[in-house]
Amino acid sequence: MKMIAGLTLCGLILFPVFAFAEDGSLAGRVTALEEALSQGVVQQVQFSGAIEAEMGYSSGYDDVKESDVDLTTLELGVDVVLADYFSGFALMKWEEDGDEGVFLDEGGVVLGSVDGYGVAVTAGKLYVPFGVYETGMISDPLTLELGETREGAVVVDFGAGGFYGSAYTFNSAVSDDDEDDMIDAYGVSAGYLFESDEASIDLLLGWISNLTSSGGFSDYLEEGGVDVLDDYAAGVTASVVATFIDFTFIGEYLSALDSDYLATEDSEPAAWNLEINYGFDIAGHGASVAAVYQGSDEAAILGLPEERIGAAFGFDITDDLGIAFEYVHDEDYDISDGGTDESADAVTCQLALEF
Repeated sequence: MKMIAGLTLCGLILFPVFAFAEDGSLAGRVTALEEALSQGVVQQVQFSGAIEAEMGYSSGYDDVKESDVDLTTLELGVDVVLADYFSGFALMKWEEDGDEGVFLDEGGVVLGSVDGYGVAVTAGKLYVPFGVYETGMISDPLTLELGETREGAVVVDFGAGGFYGSAYTFNSAVSDDDEDDMIDAYGVSAGYLFESDEASIDLLLGWISNLTSSGGFSDYLEEGGVDVLDDYAAGVTASVVATFIDFTFIGEYLSALDSDYLATEDSEPAAWNLEINYGFDIAGHGASVAAVYQGSDEAAILGLPEERIGAAFGFDITDDLGIAFEYVHDEDYDISDGGTDESADAVTCQLALEF
Protein backbone atom coordinates (compact mmCIF):
# COMPACT_ATOMS: atom_id res chain seq x y z
CA MET A 1 0.00 0.00 0.00
CA LYS A 2 2.81 2.41 0.81
CA MET A 3 4.47 1.87 -2.54
CA ILE A 4 1.13 2.49 -4.27
CA ALA A 5 0.72 5.65 -2.22
CA GLY A 6 4.17 6.83 -3.29
CA LEU A 7 3.48 6.20 -6.94
CA THR A 8 0.09 7.92 -6.62
CA LEU A 9 1.79 10.96 -5.09
CA CYS A 10 4.28 11.09 -7.96
CA GLY A 11 1.37 10.80 -10.39
CA LEU A 12 -0.48 13.72 -8.81
CA ILE A 13 2.62 15.86 -9.00
CA LEU A 14 3.34 14.92 -12.60
CA PHE A 15 -0.29 14.77 -13.85
CA PRO A 16 -0.13 18.21 -15.53
CA VAL A 17 2.88 16.94 -17.46
CA PHE A 18 1.61 13.49 -18.44
CA ALA A 19 -1.73 14.94 -19.53
CA PHE A 20 0.10 16.17 -22.63
CA ALA A 21 0.91 12.63 -23.73
CA GLU A 22 -1.03 11.47 -26.80
CA ASP A 23 -0.83 7.84 -25.69
CA GLY A 24 -0.12 5.98 -22.50
CA SER A 25 3.25 4.57 -23.57
CA LEU A 26 6.42 5.23 -21.63
CA ALA A 27 7.95 6.88 -24.71
CA GLY A 28 4.93 9.14 -25.01
CA ARG A 29 5.18 10.16 -21.37
CA VAL A 30 8.89 10.89 -21.67
CA THR A 31 8.22 12.99 -24.77
CA ALA A 32 5.45 14.84 -22.91
CA LEU A 33 7.82 15.53 -20.05
CA GLU A 34 10.47 16.87 -22.42
CA GLU A 35 7.87 19.11 -24.10
CA ALA A 36 6.59 20.37 -20.74
CA LEU A 37 10.12 21.24 -19.71
CA SER A 38 10.78 23.06 -22.98
CA GLN A 39 7.47 24.96 -22.73
CA GLY A 40 8.02 25.97 -19.14
CA VAL A 41 5.06 23.97 -17.76
CA VAL A 42 7.57 22.18 -15.55
CA GLN A 43 10.60 24.15 -14.45
CA GLN A 44 12.65 21.24 -13.17
CA VAL A 45 12.51 17.47 -12.63
CA GLN A 46 15.36 15.92 -10.73
CA PHE A 47 15.88 12.26 -9.89
CA SER A 48 18.25 11.17 -7.14
CA GLY A 49 19.10 8.03 -5.23
CA ALA A 50 21.54 6.06 -3.15
CA ILE A 51 22.86 2.50 -2.94
CA GLU A 52 24.65 1.43 0.24
CA ALA A 53 26.47 -1.79 1.05
CA GLU A 54 28.00 -2.59 4.43
CA MET A 55 30.35 -5.10 5.97
CA GLY A 56 30.32 -5.30 9.74
CA TYR A 57 31.37 -7.12 12.90
CA SER A 58 29.66 -6.80 16.27
CA SER A 59 29.87 -8.18 19.79
CA GLY A 60 26.66 -7.67 21.79
CA TYR A 61 25.86 -7.24 25.47
CA ASP A 62 25.45 -11.02 25.66
CA ASP A 63 28.93 -11.50 24.12
CA VAL A 64 27.41 -13.04 20.98
CA LYS A 65 29.63 -12.19 18.01
CA GLU A 66 28.27 -11.63 14.51
CA SER A 67 29.66 -10.57 11.13
CA ASP A 68 28.00 -9.99 7.78
CA VAL A 69 28.22 -8.27 4.42
CA ASP A 70 25.10 -7.19 2.57
CA LEU A 71 23.26 -4.53 0.61
CA THR A 72 21.65 -2.35 3.29
CA THR A 73 19.85 0.56 1.60
CA LEU A 74 18.29 1.50 -1.73
CA GLU A 75 16.72 4.93 -2.31
CA LEU A 76 15.09 6.55 -5.33
CA GLY A 77 13.68 10.06 -5.15
CA VAL A 78 12.09 12.58 -7.48
CA ASP A 79 11.75 16.36 -7.04
CA VAL A 80 9.41 18.26 -9.34
CA VAL A 81 9.16 22.04 -9.60
CA LEU A 82 6.06 23.17 -11.50
CA ALA A 83 6.42 26.84 -10.54
CA ASP A 84 8.31 29.03 -8.08
CA TYR A 85 5.47 28.49 -5.61
CA PHE A 86 4.42 24.87 -6.37
CA SER A 87 6.60 21.77 -6.12
CA GLY A 88 6.55 18.19 -4.92
CA PHE A 89 8.83 15.36 -3.90
CA ALA A 90 8.76 11.64 -3.14
CA LEU A 91 11.39 9.19 -1.87
CA MET A 92 10.97 5.42 -2.17
CA LYS A 93 13.20 3.30 0.02
CA TRP A 94 14.22 -0.27 0.87
CA GLU A 95 16.24 -1.22 3.95
CA GLU A 96 17.83 -4.58 4.69
CA ASP A 97 16.95 -4.46 8.40
CA GLY A 98 13.37 -3.30 7.84
CA ASP A 99 10.15 -5.27 7.47
CA GLU A 100 8.23 -2.94 5.14
CA GLY A 101 9.73 -4.01 1.81
CA VAL A 102 9.81 -1.10 -0.63
CA PHE A 103 7.99 1.81 1.00
CA LEU A 104 7.33 5.51 0.71
CA ASP A 105 9.87 7.03 3.09
CA GLU A 106 8.61 10.58 2.60
CA GLY A 107 6.75 12.64 0.05
CA GLY A 108 4.65 15.75 -0.21
CA VAL A 109 3.33 18.71 -2.11
CA VAL A 110 4.81 22.15 -1.34
CA LEU A 111 3.02 25.46 -1.74
CA GLY A 112 5.19 28.54 -1.49
CA SER A 113 8.94 28.88 -0.96
CA VAL A 114 10.89 29.98 2.09
CA ASP A 115 13.69 31.36 -0.11
CA GLY A 116 11.35 33.16 -2.50
CA TYR A 117 8.37 34.14 -0.36
CA GLY A 118 9.49 33.63 3.24
CA VAL A 119 6.91 30.89 3.88
CA ALA A 120 6.03 27.43 2.57
CA VAL A 121 3.35 24.86 3.40
CA THR A 122 4.10 21.15 2.93
CA ALA A 123 1.54 18.33 3.20
CA GLY A 124 2.26 14.61 2.93
CA LYS A 125 4.14 11.78 4.62
CA LEU A 126 6.90 13.73 6.36
CA TYR A 127 9.63 13.67 8.96
CA VAL A 128 8.32 16.44 11.19
CA PRO A 129 10.93 19.13 12.01
CA PHE A 130 11.75 17.99 15.54
CA GLY A 131 15.52 17.62 16.03
CA VAL A 132 18.40 17.99 13.55
CA TYR A 133 20.19 14.61 13.92
CA GLU A 134 23.29 15.73 12.01
CA THR A 135 26.29 13.39 12.20
CA GLY A 136 29.47 12.41 10.40
CA MET A 137 29.10 8.79 11.56
CA ILE A 138 27.64 5.82 9.68
CA SER A 139 25.28 4.95 12.54
CA ASP A 140 22.43 7.21 13.61
CA PRO A 141 22.86 9.38 16.71
CA LEU A 142 20.93 8.34 19.83
CA THR A 143 18.90 11.54 19.58
CA LEU A 144 17.49 10.33 16.25
CA GLU A 145 16.72 6.88 17.67
CA LEU A 146 14.69 8.55 20.41
CA GLY A 147 13.02 11.45 18.62
CA GLU A 148 12.70 11.01 14.84
CA THR A 149 8.99 11.15 13.94
CA ARG A 150 7.55 10.27 10.51
CA GLU A 151 3.81 10.79 10.08
CA GLY A 152 1.18 12.17 7.75
CA ALA A 153 1.57 15.85 8.51
CA VAL A 154 1.15 19.45 7.47
CA VAL A 155 4.18 21.69 8.08
CA VAL A 156 4.45 25.46 7.76
CA ASP A 157 8.04 26.68 7.38
CA PHE A 158 9.09 30.32 7.52
CA GLY A 159 12.32 32.31 7.55
CA ALA A 160 13.73 35.83 7.29
CA GLY A 161 17.01 37.53 8.18
CA GLY A 162 18.67 34.42 9.59
CA PHE A 163 15.67 33.50 11.74
CA TYR A 164 13.63 30.46 10.76
CA GLY A 165 11.06 28.14 12.23
CA SER A 166 8.28 25.65 11.71
CA ALA A 167 4.82 24.82 13.00
CA TYR A 168 3.22 21.47 12.25
CA THR A 169 0.38 19.11 13.06
CA PHE A 170 0.01 15.39 12.44
CA ASN A 171 -1.93 12.21 13.19
CA SER A 172 -0.14 10.77 16.20
CA ALA A 173 -1.96 7.44 16.42
CA VAL A 174 0.26 5.09 18.44
CA SER A 175 -2.34 2.50 19.49
CA ASP A 176 -5.23 0.41 18.16
CA ASP A 177 -7.73 2.66 19.90
CA ASP A 178 -10.08 4.17 17.25
CA GLU A 179 -10.34 7.37 19.30
CA ASP A 180 -6.57 7.78 18.95
CA ASP A 181 -6.71 7.92 15.13
CA MET A 182 -6.97 11.71 14.93
CA ILE A 183 -4.93 14.73 13.85
CA ASP A 184 -4.31 15.69 17.47
CA ALA A 185 -0.56 16.31 17.79
CA TYR A 186 1.47 19.37 16.94
CA GLY A 187 4.83 21.02 17.44
CA VAL A 188 6.89 24.12 16.87
CA SER A 189 10.56 24.92 16.32
CA ALA A 190 12.55 28.15 16.09
CA GLY A 191 16.15 28.76 15.12
CA TYR A 192 18.75 31.26 14.06
CA LEU A 193 21.53 30.77 11.49
CA PHE A 194 24.56 33.06 11.40
CA GLU A 195 26.95 32.68 8.49
CA SER A 196 30.22 34.34 7.48
CA ASP A 197 33.01 33.41 5.07
CA GLU A 198 34.84 31.21 7.56
CA ALA A 199 32.29 30.33 10.23
CA SER A 200 28.63 29.59 10.87
CA ILE A 201 26.48 28.78 13.86
CA ASP A 202 23.00 27.27 13.78
CA LEU A 203 20.88 27.32 16.96
CA LEU A 204 17.55 25.51 17.19
CA LEU A 205 14.88 24.86 19.83
CA GLY A 206 11.89 22.56 19.35
CA TRP A 207 8.84 21.22 21.15
CA ILE A 208 6.45 18.40 20.21
CA SER A 209 3.19 17.50 21.93
CA ASN A 210 3.55 13.74 21.43
CA LEU A 211 7.04 12.26 21.46
CA THR A 212 5.54 8.78 21.96
CA SER A 213 4.75 8.74 18.22
CA SER A 214 8.47 8.73 17.37
CA GLY A 215 10.08 5.66 15.85
CA GLY A 216 11.97 4.85 19.05
CA PHE A 217 8.83 4.80 21.18
CA SER A 218 6.67 3.12 18.51
CA ASP A 219 9.09 0.20 18.11
CA TYR A 220 9.16 -0.31 21.89
CA LEU A 221 5.36 -0.19 22.19
CA GLU A 222 4.90 -2.60 19.27
CA GLU A 223 7.44 -5.10 20.59
CA GLY A 224 5.88 -4.88 24.06
CA GLY A 225 2.37 -5.42 22.73
CA VAL A 226 1.16 -2.11 24.14
CA ASP A 227 -2.14 -1.17 22.48
CA VAL A 228 -3.31 1.75 24.63
CA LEU A 229 -1.30 4.52 26.29
CA ASP A 230 -2.31 6.15 29.55
CA ASP A 231 -1.30 9.51 28.09
CA TYR A 232 1.01 11.15 25.56
CA ALA A 233 4.49 12.38 26.45
CA ALA A 234 5.56 15.78 25.12
CA GLY A 235 9.18 16.32 24.13
CA VAL A 236 11.74 19.10 23.83
CA THR A 237 14.99 19.45 21.89
CA ALA A 238 17.86 21.93 21.66
CA SER A 239 20.82 21.86 19.28
CA VAL A 240 23.80 23.82 18.06
CA VAL A 241 25.79 23.15 14.89
CA ALA A 242 28.88 25.35 14.64
CA THR A 243 31.40 25.35 11.79
CA PHE A 244 34.78 27.06 11.73
CA ILE A 245 36.89 26.62 8.59
CA ASP A 246 37.15 22.79 8.34
CA PHE A 247 35.84 21.89 11.82
CA THR A 248 32.20 21.20 12.69
CA PHE A 249 30.87 20.86 16.23
CA ILE A 250 27.47 19.27 16.87
CA GLY A 251 25.65 19.37 20.17
CA GLU A 252 22.09 18.10 20.57
CA TYR A 253 19.85 17.23 23.51
CA LEU A 254 16.39 15.69 23.32
CA SER A 255 14.07 14.61 26.13
CA ALA A 256 10.55 13.54 26.99
CA LEU A 257 8.76 15.87 29.39
CA ASP A 258 6.24 13.43 30.87
CA SER A 259 6.57 10.07 32.61
CA ASP A 260 2.97 8.87 32.97
CA TYR A 261 2.37 7.59 29.41
CA LEU A 262 2.51 3.97 30.66
CA ALA A 263 1.03 2.66 33.90
CA THR A 264 3.89 0.14 34.18
CA GLU A 265 6.74 2.61 33.66
CA ASP A 266 7.81 5.90 35.23
CA SER A 267 10.58 7.37 33.10
CA GLU A 268 11.37 10.45 31.02
CA PRO A 269 13.81 9.16 28.36
CA ALA A 270 16.45 11.59 27.14
CA ALA A 271 19.39 11.40 24.74
CA TRP A 272 22.26 13.63 23.67
CA ASN A 273 24.99 13.79 21.05
CA LEU A 274 28.32 15.62 21.23
CA GLU A 275 30.37 15.35 18.04
CA ILE A 276 33.31 16.97 16.32
CA ASN A 277 34.14 16.55 12.63
CA TYR A 278 37.16 17.60 10.60
CA GLY A 279 37.21 17.72 6.81
CA PHE A 280 40.38 17.68 4.70
CA ASP A 281 41.80 16.53 1.35
CA ILE A 282 43.90 13.48 0.51
CA ALA A 283 45.47 13.62 -2.96
CA GLY A 284 42.65 15.83 -4.17
CA HIS A 285 39.90 13.66 -2.70
CA GLY A 286 37.64 14.79 0.13
CA ALA A 287 38.05 13.05 3.49
CA SER A 288 36.75 13.48 7.01
CA VAL A 289 37.13 12.17 10.53
CA ALA A 290 34.51 12.28 13.28
CA ALA A 291 34.47 11.52 17.00
CA VAL A 292 31.35 11.25 19.16
CA TYR A 293 30.30 10.98 22.76
CA GLN A 294 26.62 10.13 23.12
CA GLY A 295 24.41 9.07 25.96
CA SER A 296 20.91 8.60 27.27
CA ASP A 297 19.03 8.80 30.54
CA GLU A 298 16.10 6.64 31.71
CA ALA A 299 16.01 5.05 28.25
CA ALA A 300 16.80 1.40 29.01
CA ILE A 301 13.18 0.49 28.18
CA LEU A 302 13.76 1.77 24.63
CA GLY A 303 16.93 -0.28 24.16
CA LEU A 304 19.30 2.70 24.06
CA PRO A 305 22.78 2.42 25.62
CA GLU A 306 23.61 4.60 28.59
CA GLU A 307 26.86 5.75 26.96
CA ARG A 308 28.38 5.53 23.49
CA ILE A 309 31.77 6.56 22.16
CA GLY A 310 32.78 6.21 18.55
CA ALA A 311 34.93 7.38 15.67
CA ALA A 312 34.62 7.34 11.89
CA PHE A 313 36.73 8.01 8.82
CA GLY A 314 35.30 8.76 5.40
CA PHE A 315 36.95 9.10 1.98
CA ASP A 316 35.49 10.20 -1.37
CA ILE A 317 36.67 7.76 -4.03
CA THR A 318 34.87 9.85 -6.66
CA ASP A 319 32.33 12.67 -6.46
CA ASP A 320 29.47 10.17 -6.10
CA LEU A 321 31.13 7.19 -4.45
CA GLY A 322 32.51 7.10 -0.92
CA ILE A 323 33.84 4.63 1.61
CA ALA A 324 33.61 4.99 5.37
CA PHE A 325 34.82 3.10 8.44
CA GLU A 326 33.28 3.31 11.90
CA TYR A 327 33.93 1.95 15.38
CA VAL A 328 31.33 2.24 18.15
CA HIS A 329 31.51 1.16 21.81
CA ASP A 330 28.31 1.05 23.91
CA GLU A 331 27.89 0.79 27.68
CA ASP A 332 24.53 -0.56 28.82
CA TYR A 333 22.58 0.53 31.90
CA ASP A 334 23.12 -1.14 35.27
CA ILE A 335 20.93 -4.13 36.04
CA SER A 336 19.12 -2.08 38.70
CA ASP A 337 18.20 0.45 35.97
CA GLY A 338 16.86 -2.16 33.56
CA GLY A 339 20.06 -2.91 31.63
CA THR A 340 22.63 -5.69 31.54
CA ASP A 341 25.65 -3.80 32.95
CA GLU A 342 27.60 -5.07 29.93
CA SER A 343 29.30 -3.45 26.93
CA ALA A 344 29.02 -3.93 23.17
CA ASP A 345 31.25 -3.13 20.20
CA ALA A 346 30.65 -2.74 16.48
CA VAL A 347 32.92 -2.16 13.47
CA THR A 348 31.37 -1.17 10.13
CA CYS A 349 32.67 -0.50 6.62
CA GLN A 350 30.25 1.17 4.21
CA LEU A 351 30.34 1.79 0.47
CA ALA A 352 27.84 4.46 -0.57
CA LEU A 353 26.92 5.43 -4.13
CA GLU A 354 24.82 8.57 -4.56
CA PHE A 355 23.37 9.99 -7.76
